[in-house]
Amino acid sequence: MLLQGVKITKTDPYGLVSIAASRDPISGELWYIISDETPTLQTFHEYSQRFDIEENFLDDKSNGFELERSQIRSSIALSGLCLVLAVATLYLTCQGQEVVACGLRRRVDCHWQRGNSYLKIGWQWVKGCLHQGWESFHSLQLFGTPDPEPAIASKKQAQRQYEREFRVKSYCYST
Repeated sequence: MLLQGVKITKTDPYGLVSIAASRDPISGELWYIISDETPTLQTFHEYSQRFDIEENFLDDKSNGFELERSQIRSSIALSGLCLVLAVATLYLTCQGQEVVACGLRRRVDCHWQRGNSYLKIGWQWVKGCLHQGWESFHSLQLFGTPDPEPAIASKKQAQRQYEREFRVKSYCYST
């Protein structure tokens, strides 16, 4: 369902917005997207791509830094740790992207398709630098282009992204 020219609350500081709502045909979850742009089917496609951030949550938790195991209760200490993790994430992700760009991924990621995140690839690369004497990359840059070789956790998961299809019912209420 696509709604245009909607107020969210009585005293809405954002003015009129558009709401796109649908049920994800794969997970069954309800998706509500609020935007200042006119929603289309492309809106749902763009929104679905944001789920790639779950890869980052996995790196912060069980697949990498194990943030939850720190058991830090102080907000100041936790903020400091998060800053250190953010810098480490940036450094390792840049290293991982350079590894892939230079065609060296197979040294640190044995999957046929890229199975590890850039952070994990960078982490393995840095370990190789320390233990195998490999050269680390001296520049830090993030590529702003679409990922030429996205990570694939499983073939089944990769195939499911192509099964997602939304139907649109559009309503326009004039004032």
